[in-house]
Amino acid sequence: MAKCFMTLMLLTAAALAGCGGGDNVSGPTQPKLLTNIAVPNASSPPFSFDIGYIEAGKYYLTDRNNKAVDVVDTKSNTLIAQILGPFIGAGATTNESGPDGIVGITGTNTIYVGDVDSVKVIDTAAQKTVNTITISNSGSRVDEGCYDPDDHLVMYTSPGDSPPFVTFISTLTQQAVVKLPFNGSSGLEACTYDPASKSFLINNDGTSANPNGELDVITASSAVAGSPSVSKSFPLGKCGPAGIVLGPNNDVLIGCDPPAGNPLITLILDRTSGAIQATVPFGGVDQVNYDPASNRYFLPARHYVTSGTAAASGFSPQMGVIDGASRRLLFQIPVGTGAHSVAIDSTLGQVYVPFQAGATGFPNGGISVFSTH
Repeated sequence: MAKCFMTLMLLTAAALAGCGGGDNVSGPTQPKLLTNIAVPNASSPPFSFDIGYIEAGKYYLTDRNNKAVDVVDTKSNTLIAQILGPFIGAGATTNESGPDGIVGITGTNTIYVGDVDSVKVIDTAAQKTVNTITISNSGSRVDEGCYDPDDHLVMYTSPGDSPPFVTFISTLTQQAVVKLPFNGSSGLEACTYDPASKSFLINNDGTSANPNGELDVITASSAVAGSPSVSKSFPLGKCGPAGIVLGPNNDVLIGCDPPAGNPLITLILDRTSGAIQATVPFGGVDQVNYDPASNRYFLPARHYVTSGTAAASGFSPQMGVIDGASRRLLFQIPVGTGAHSVAIDSTLGQVYVPFQAGATGFPNGGISVFSTH
């Protein structure tokens, strides 16, 4: 009887394991390269691109070589259009180039695109520029932006001006409403809007208090009142902050591009207190992104070096994949030269990473498409 009972138990356990009822002992699945999309570009200057954005099955990429916003159909993964600004194009320096940052106003067929001295408003259905919002006449780019749907505001950075400043634009009137200078800042990077605290979070390259970067918080209410101000700042050590994205729970991930000689890191903070929840040994990034479907962060690092210490050369570009639950680095995946931009189609489980020519496996410049898992 005992022998029969033991046999029954073993058969039951085997059946449960076979149909998924047992413990999952397999590890996480690694993203794979699905395809590379060709984009007309030049070798001199190398393919110059900036930020990507995805909505409703379309991937939009700011493309300086072609002075356009590239449009890719994410189902067929083909380049279907190039929307002209007109944009400045690839200038003598990055700060003199455009288009740059891109912000989508969800559900409206409208994207905002930074350019030198201005922001262009594009109707994606008509595939044309419908408005130009003048920001300055300094000859410097309007760079990264983020959207507050609660107050109908887009915030854009002007990092190359002295002092650097941000501009708040009403999406109702498509007009600049107020600016905030960052006196003493060495530059401004990516931003995001936190709907929980109703605040803008922005990476500040450096101040006298935090020379290698801090995360600044601007309450949306102060911008609405016409007197935006930094309500608090969180020190980031020797991060050299670049990318930023909200994660699960109360996490915010800061993609770091540290000064040479410092460890390559990524920081995950509690976005209310600024407490560092994790320091991940991966860095050298610009734009970062989070996929809620797979609960993973994706971080293409053009300045990654195999030693794990930031350097001025010797790069071996990789894309880091970080688990949102454990806050641990899961994978490093080779990407093309200059890869610093990332957008995610969560519905299809696809990650878009543009690159320049030169790397093995990524020879001609274009857009890589990876699976999320």
